[in-house]
Amino acid sequence: MRWGYRHLAVGLMGAAIMQSAQAQDNGGAEAGLTVSPGLFFEDDETRARLGFGATYKTATRTQQFTLGFDGAFDSGYDDIEDSLRSPRLTLSYGLENRNIALNTQASYRRDQIDALIFGQASQSAQTNTSLFRDDLESDFLVIGTGQRADLNTSANLTFGRAAPFGGTLSLGYRTRSYLDTVDPTLLDEETRSAGLALRFTIDPRLTARLSGNVSETDVDDPGTDQRRTSLNAGLDMAVSPLVDVSLTLGATEVISTTPLESTTNDGGSATLSATRALTNGTLSGRIDSNVTAGGRLSTFRADRAFDLRSGGQLSFGAGIGQIDNDDVQALARASWTGETQTGRYALTLNRTLAINSDGESALNSVVSLSWQQDLDRVSSFGTGLSLRDTTRLDGGADTAQANLSLSWRRDLTQNWRVRTTYTHRWSQETGSTDTDDYSVFLGFERNFQWRP
Repeated sequence: MRWGYRHLAVGLMGAAIMQSAQAQDNGGAEAGLTVSPGLFFEDDETRARLGFGATYKTATRTQQFTLGFDGAFDSGYDDIEDSLRSPRLTLSYGLENRNIALNTQASYRRDQIDALIFGQASQSAQTNTSLFRDDLESDFLVIGTGQRADLNTSANLTFGRAAPFGGTLSLGYRTRSYLDTVDPTLLDEETRSAGLALRFTIDPRLTARLSGNVSETDVDDPGTDQRRTSLNAGLDMAVSPLVDVSLTLGATEVISTTPLESTTNDGGSATLSATRALTNGTLSGRIDSNVTAGGRLSTFRADRAFDLRSGGQLSFGAGIGQIDNDDVQALARASWTGETQTGRYALTLNRTLAINSDGESALNSVVSLSWQQDLDRVSSFGTGLSLRDTTRLDGGADTAQANLSLSWRRDLTQNWRVRTTYTHRWSQETGSTDTDDYSVFLGFERNFQWRP
């Protein structure tokens, strides 16, 4: 089974590369390269660093292909693999026509455990694209030493796009591995998934849905393997020109297996949501109850979104959640993004219940603020602050982290600029000594753009 999914992922990516060559013959191709030579200061050490970011894109009327790779090389290492810092690779290919669409994606990242982004997109400094995201509803904030490597591949085939009957076939494969860690609870894992979603358009106001999904997660001993299957049926209804309602009913089974025992959680699932369009945004509500590895998770949320006159967006919401018959927890989220004549800003807040693959539960909270300000026509200043917290509900150790980043750039010529960044991180874990560390980068940046 494992090798079958691996071969599938490799085959899909190989097909994507072959198809991209065809796309280049029929459409435009763009390539970009950014190099950032400079000095990097961290942990009372100074090293030479060469940051890089490469992108390649092709697009035609029916096909799209993108490739991105970025990271940095540090001096002072004998092995080139050890000198490569925070590598990130993304690959995607899409093919579509009026009735069929094929989308394949692959991504890889390796980074320090306590440097991973938690609950928000990770921004690439070289390619300026959002690459990865840890799941706020299943990942816990980890404080410690070592690295984590994530590989994710997926393929989605959508058919009947313009027909009353259609659907999507989805396949996925991902791995997570840990390097040079001392925490015995951090175990390598591998997940395979498959799903089929069918759509029946009864009339423009009513659509029926039927879906089935299965996933298997294998974890190194003494971890917990998991098999999850679900079957759902639903209706999407346009009650009026301004109100949309969606109802989904189904059944879920989660089988968790350890070297000593096997347990099964199963039962019905239900989701009811409604959205009303307003003159300046939307008002929505959602009730959800589903079976997880840690028991039944039930949530209720209400959200309000605004389209601001300045062109920005504002949304906020609140709710409650409960796992089985445990205490009811307050949930919240908010987002505010916008622009001024010379700046851009974003503020996000999220507090949600999380259950990982071992059935452990926690409250995840994230607050982040970012601001980018143009000082004049050739220089800019940026700052970011994030507060992240995992409060365990199962007796595990609570973790918290604060991150501050400052950056300054100034254009020297049309292609060269000077760049400096400063980051400071404070980390805290119950039962452990608090830690804080900082890093500074001072160097130059050169961008290359061309059409092959």
